[in-house]
Amino acid sequence: MKKIYRGIIEDNTIRFDEKINFPAGTQAFVTMKIINKEEQEEIKNRQLHLLDKGFYLGKKLYLKREDLYER
Repeated sequence: MKKIYRGIIEDNTIRFDEKINFPAGTQAFVTMKIINKEEQEEIKNRQLHLLDKGFYLGKKLYLKREDLYER
């Protein structure tokens, strides 16, 4: 199973933003990638652009979340 978590390194410890749901003693392989502010902004803008396009779920294009509940 592969999961991606975001965290901050403090000394020799990684503090994750969300709770890790693995049992104690689980072995894990960790890959690290430094994310700078510009890259984080680019990722945010790309995700916001995808959300602005709407949700295509077949026949109807849902432009906002509220459209899903009008059915």
